[in-house]
Amino acid sequence: MALNPSTRIFFLLALGASLGAEAPDAAKPKIGATVTVTAEATPVEVTKTPNPVRIIEAAEMERLQLHTLADLMAVLQPGAVMNTGGPGKQSSAFLNGTLSKNVVIMLDGLRLNDPTDVSPNLGAYSLIGIERVELLLGPSSVLNGSDAIGGVIHLRSATAKEPGFHGSAFLLGGTQAQSGTGFSTQTKSDWGWLAAGAEASRQGTDFSNDELHQVGIYLRGGKTIGDFNLVLNYRNSGQTVSTPFDVQYPAPAYNPLRVFVIDRETLARQQNWGANLHWDASKSVEVENALGVVEGSNGDPAGRGRVQKDRSFRRFEDQLSAHWTPLAGLRISGRLEGRADTSEAKNYYDPVLFGKVQYHGEGRDLAAAAEVRWEIFKDLDWVSGLRRESTHRDLTRVSSGARSRVGEAEATTFKSGLNWVLNPALRLYASFGQGFRMPNLVEFTLNAEAEQVDQKTYPIAPERSHSIEIGATGRFAEHFEYRLEAQRTHISDLLAYRYDPTFSGAFTDHYENAGRIQSSSLEGALGWRGGDAVTWGWDVILRSSDTRDLDHNTGADRYGARNTAIVRHPFFTASASGFIQWSILRGDLAWARVGSRYDLQDVPKFQVISTGHAYNELNLGVSIEACKSLSFRLRAEHLLQRKQNEQTWKRGVFDGDGNASLVYGFPAPSRRISLSATYRW
Repeated sequence: MALNPSTRIFFLLALGASLGAEAPDAAKPKIGATVTVTAEATPVEVTKTPNPVRIIEAAEMERLQLHTLADLMAVLQPGAVMNTGGPGKQSSAFLNGTLSKNVVIMLDGLRLNDPTDVSPNLGAYSLIGIERVELLLGPSSVLNGSDAIGGVIHLRSATAKEPGFHGSAFLLGGTQAQSGTGFSTQTKSDWGWLAAGAEASRQGTDFSNDELHQVGIYLRGGKTIGDFNLVLNYRNSGQTVSTPFDVQYPAPAYNPLRVFVIDRETLARQQNWGANLHWDASKSVEVENALGVVEGSNGDPAGRGRVQKDRSFRRFEDQLSAHWTPLAGLRISGRLEGRADTSEAKNYYDPVLFGKVQYHGEGRDLAAAAEVRWEIFKDLDWVSGLRRESTHRDLTRVSSGARSRVGEAEATTFKSGLNWVLNPALRLYASFGQGFRMPNLVEFTLNAEAEQVDQKTYPIAPERSHSIEIGATGRFAEHFEYRLEAQRTHISDLLAYRYDPTFSGAFTDHYENAGRIQSSSLEGALGWRGGDAVTWGWDVILRSSDTRDLDHNTGADRYGARNTAIVRHPFFTASASGFIQWSILRGDLAWARVGSRYDLQDVPKFQVISTGHAYNELNLGVSIEACKSLSFRLRAEHLLQRKQNEQTWKRGVFDGDGNASLVYGFPAPSRRISLSATYRW
């Protein structure tokens, strides 16, 4: 059972809050060091932004052996990622109680989200070539457009910072068929800089024929010529992951039945290349143009009759930005954006032909945004922004060549915030803003099919949100850092999937704007760093949240048993982590407790239920710097998870055990131990 709101608020206020959700690291910035957020309109010190921010650097990602964005987010924001099984499986982020489709993933300022998917699968995004990840919580549509209601995950690619030739290579092996190898290298001189790398890995689970295979490469280079700085980049990553866990409905009773399908798998690949040109036009004016192309392909077993549904897309994006500093402390930024998407969808079920068809989709997005950042007086900053965006989607049935406009929409959004650093012990920040989510190709396409069958119109409009966030951070008593944040988001015009459960033929399945939800969260954390010959530290994070269905808010339906938008939001999350380092030895411990939550029960009946049990995670690590160039790491992960097999999963033996699954009906990641060696030069 969840604590009542007043009890949760009192408990968190009594605790305080901390430096961030990332695991503790002895190498964290020292007191007074400057940490910059690059995911803003212009780079800004983290203590000067009114947005809640979490940051993790390359050294921490390497030490924790993080391979996918899902792995990273589980560290950066404990309890926010719901994973449907082991490594590489479908993983969704629910930031501050918002929905999985309310997240945008950016790479060096350009969008990575797949236009053929309703919500991003974090398990399919590799971290190859990434040196820094920033998580901005709360509405970010002013800078990042559609979908950025819950927040933005911003990936920053590796660059060469030090002159000379540097690099590293690693080798990894372990239980559960773990193996991996890779290298990265950087060089910098008067002619410019170059960074490149490659990586391949394999991971398994307790289940037979259940593995993840990943491979990736990257290449980046840059050069400064006078007032111009040019950066070119290329990145390619792919993975194959088994997805054997299925539910089928055999005749004649059509009761749900769990089935383990050995040859069922998902394939995903994404590559991107682009260029960024930055021009210091004058002392007060900067101009930047970013061009990028993203290509992706996916094959997943989600089609009618469990037929493979193959999808692919290509996006061309151009961002032109200008920044003007007319006065000290005043900065005005403007941006024009254009995106052109093309996508192919194969093996989609057509209710008219009762068979599979192939579609070709095209989309265009145009946007203009402006932001003002003003230092009203020393240490008090005000930021405000406005954005206007329009979109349209066209669809062509490949077999006939018939082309039609399946949807178009427009949206305006704004955000404003204040950040006030009173002293090192107290920084206050608050923001209020709107967000929006445009209907995507999948939703427009399904409605176009339904309109053709039913001879009716099923118009859909953008989802809208209003959010308010407040927070406080600071350092005190030399060794302590804290953070306390509260947030509330109201989402209206929610796009819901409407279906006829009686199969009466009254209408064809489609999407419609029907529903409102409200999400609230309160997070507090406290951290400590200290020591001399032996350094050590710890972090404690507590988060309380709820997501309510405002259309069914009476009695037992208060949280919306009839609305799946409220599932997979933990009522309460707690995590504790610590490290100790002595000379060349370091030990790490991280524990997280993801509280009970609503979820979707698959068998014996499909319905929304409360899990009633918490999910616990425990990871340990030991590392040794054998010499200046060589280090070893031993890690033990998922130590509290149940050992399962095909038969126990089919029978639901551990369905009532909170540690057996994070998402109901899907086994949790298996316990594993790994040893890695890294050589640097």
